[in-house]
Parts: sequence; structure tokens; C-alpha cells
Amino acid sequence: MKYLFAFFVTLVAVHCNGQTIGQGDNLQVEFKKAANHYFFKAPNFTSWWEGQGMLLIGAKSKAADCEYLFMALRDTTLIGVFVVKERNYFMFDTSGNSILSAPSNFFLLPVWAVKRWSKIDASDKTIVSILDRLYEATLQSEELQTDQEAFQKYEQFKTDTTLANRHIAFLFDEYQNIVNEAAARQTAPGEICVPLMKTLVQECESLYGKVPVIVCIYMGEAFAGAGMIDEARSYFKTSLQSYPNSIPLLVYDYKFEQDPVKKQKKLAELKKKYPKHWMVKDL
Repeated sequence: MKYLFAFFVTLVAVHCNGQTIGQGDNLQVEFKKAANHYFFKAPNFTSWWEGQGMLLIGAKSKAADCEYLFMALRDTTLIGVFVVKERNYFMFDTSGNSILSAPSNFFLLPVWAVKRWSKIDASDKTIVSILDRLYEATLQSEELQTDQEAFQKYEQFKTDTTLANRHIAFLFDEYQNIVNEAAARQTAPGEICVPLMKTLVQECESLYGKVPVIVCIYMGEAFAGAGMIDEARSYFKTSLQSYPNSIPLLVYDYKFEQDPVKKQKKLAELKKKYPKHWMVKDL
């Protein structure tokens, strides 16, 4: 259960000085220890509606003087902690149980913050259709293209809270943002990307009984980026059973093939069938 603190500000009790906070600590308990609370407007961490107007709460009048800052949504629901001193990292309530997760250098709006108010409807396949269109334009087509209409519909999920199954779009978007930010930092946060994609896969399977092909590709890439090569190889092979004509999956299946003879044969087939595809051209 999430915890609201708006009515407890005068009751709570703890100084930042000398207090430590870390993975496994209870967010509610730590917040109630604070003696003073000063509220600050948070930076615009995310473009999703649920993350707009967030608050940072510290025990000192200047945010920079605090050891750490509690993070809350605009409805005052606590979602995590930002450690100000030394390392500048986040810890989030990723499971919705008020227990802080492992430190992260990336901002991660917890999926429960989006899913808790989202309309869940298995019969509404709008997000699946959009993801399929984005896949066809960017990954399956011979040249990278832009399906502007599909992209605009995808962007609407960020702010239109009436749309069904927004949590699927959110998880997909959060993964893309983390990967893009990681590329800029030249890091590969497998400890974030793999669990994030596993959650997306599970949500798709639970809601629709299948996983969109673009999600299958990203899941395999997450495994590979984390150095989980056997898992990546197996996942790409399994995904090909559902999407045997997916060029990106065929390319990855070739790349992770261990048998030299089979690998050469797969390369020859790719070059013969899809010589103009942008991924095949790079082989």
C-alpha cells in the first residue's frame, strides 16, 4: 500500500545529519523519523502525467545541504529517495511495498504509479497495434522509417489517462529512455534493463497472451547487453517460433549461433533474402 504524508508533516520526526538510508529500508518508516520537512519542486524527471509536479522533501531549508531527499508524486505519495551527497543516486519503491530497491543512477518512475490508475482492458489492443506499427517502420523495413501517426498515438499515452493499458506503453518507453541515456553515458545498466523488460514481457503475456515482436527483440537485447549471452540466444530462438519472418530476430539468431557451419548458412540466407535490409547490410 502506498503512503500519503501530507497530514503527517507536523507529526514526523528525523534529522538528515548522521542518518543513513539504504537498500531494504522502509520508506515510510524513514520518512516518519524526520524532525523537519522542507518541500522543493522537483526537476522534470519524466514526461509521463503521473510524474508531473513531483516534490522533493528534505530535513534542511536548502536541498543541497541534505544528505538525501525524499521523492513524492504530486498527490504526496512517496516513491523513493534521491541521495544528494557524494554519489547522487536514486532508490525507489519499485514494488509498491515501501521497501527501497537497489541504488540506481537512473530515474525510474515505478510502474505501479502508472498502473494503479490505468484502465486495464485485454480487449483493447491499441498499444499492441501501435508497437507493431513502430516495429514495421523502424526494424522490419529495409530502411529506417518514421510512422509519424503511430508515434503521435504512442506519445498520447504519456498524458491521456483515459487510454487503456497505459502501463504497457510506459514500460516500453522507460526501457527506451534508459537505453538512450545509458548510451550517452557509455554504460550498460543490465541490472535495470533486464528486470524492466521482464516486467514488460510478463505484463504483455498476462494481458494479451502474447508478446509483441518489438518487445521480444528488446528483451533479447537486454539480456545481451547484460552479458547474459545464453539467455539472449535462447530468447531469440524462442521468439522466432512466434515470429519466423522477423528480420531483426533472424539477424540476432545468426549473430548468436555457435555452430560455425550453421552460422555461415544463416548468413547466406539473410544475404539472399534480405540484401537491402539495413541490419543485414552491416553483416
